[in-house]
Amino acid sequence: MAAPELQALACQYRTGKTLGRGSFSVVKEAIHLDSGLLYACKIINKRFMVGREGMVRNEVEILRKLSYGHPNVVTLHDYFETKNNIYLCFNLCTGGELLERIHRRSNFSEPDAATLVKTIFGAIKYIHDNSVVHRDLKPDNLLFDTPAEDAVIQVADFGLGKIMDEQQMYLLTEICGTPGYIAPEIYRKRISHTHPTLPTVGHGPAMDIWSTGVIAYYILVGYTPFDLATTDEKRAQVVAGVYRFEPEKYWDTISETAKDFIKHCLVVDHGVRPTAETVLGHKWLTTEGGCFVSDPQGSTDEPYDLLPNAKEGAKKKHTWHPAQNGKRALERYTYPLVENCLGGDFETMRRTANEWVDESDKEDLNESSIVHHLMCGRDVSVSQ
Repeated sequence: MAAPELQALACQYRTGKTLGRGSFSVVKEAIHLDSGLLYACKIINKRFMVGREGMVRNEVEILRKLSYGHPNVVTLHDYFETKNNIYLCFNLCTGGELLERIHRRSNFSEPDAATLVKTIFGAIKYIHDNSVVHRDLKPDNLLFDTPAEDAVIQVADFGLGKIMDEQQMYLLTEICGTPGYIAPEIYRKRISHTHPTLPTVGHGPAMDIWSTGVIAYYILVGYTPFDLATTDEKRAQVVAGVYRFEPEKYWDTISETAKDFIKHCLVVDHGVRPTAETVLGHKWLTTEGGCFVSDPQGSTDEPYDLLPNAKEGAKKKHTWHPAQNGKRALERYTYPLVENCLGGDFETMRRTANEWVDESDKEDLNESSIVHHLMCGRDVSVSQ
């Protein structure tokens, strides 16, 4: 006797204003009808995922594993699918991204930077302790939950993350991440054709330590130590760990302890790069009152305000931000996510992607039914 056909369920959410729009998804405010709670809902057109459904399911599984376990890791509250779209409901983070938030402040000192970095590494330790590697840590993926002064920073966007057991921790070899934050072990695979004597290695959680070391450098002076690393020559500099604390104007107001911390994170050999737990014991993060260079214009106990130099450094270095370069953002996801389903040259891919995101944006949940639902450890398929 054949199993009875399952009926689709009415959707318990309604979407509202658009919070953001990317190359392959739109994020909208969503309200849960029964509770009245508001969420940020990431909507992905299923056309992007043809043959690659496992990539989104991987992100969902990671977030199911991590959600509700740490205050500084974004929470996935719900996941469901309609016939046309995939919906992921997250915390409604309205406080802005890390750098945007810092640059809106009236003052930002080295102890402030150390406090932020310590919080981020606390979240990374939790992520790694749960056998997850983020693989795309950057300021854009560090969000504040509210605009308030006491807002909580959260690590977000686990789209490139991996769940790994101990035996797998250094078996990953695919190229991933964002230029400027990618660890040397990732680039070794890419430049091996021009450096045949350079061994190709796998990667694991140590890559997140490197990326966060770059973030620490960035929030202190407004630019990254490795630029974009878009050529083999620049990638080779990353592989060799060639960077400097320059210009001196920006670094003279920063303590030697902070510089040592960055060196502590940016160790080229990922096999001896410290763990998140070890990093959390560094003097820069543990000194009571914080480490800093005293501002001669203030009292001996007053640190420099780093914001003027950081803003100037960001402007002079033409700091790269994904939102300012749609082509790089699109190209980043074409390996291997959508190039086969989009096809054509860049302009064709961009036009097609925009059309599909428009379709997702217009779906009315009043008229849509849920065909797959996963929440709080339950997996409910409600139609074939």
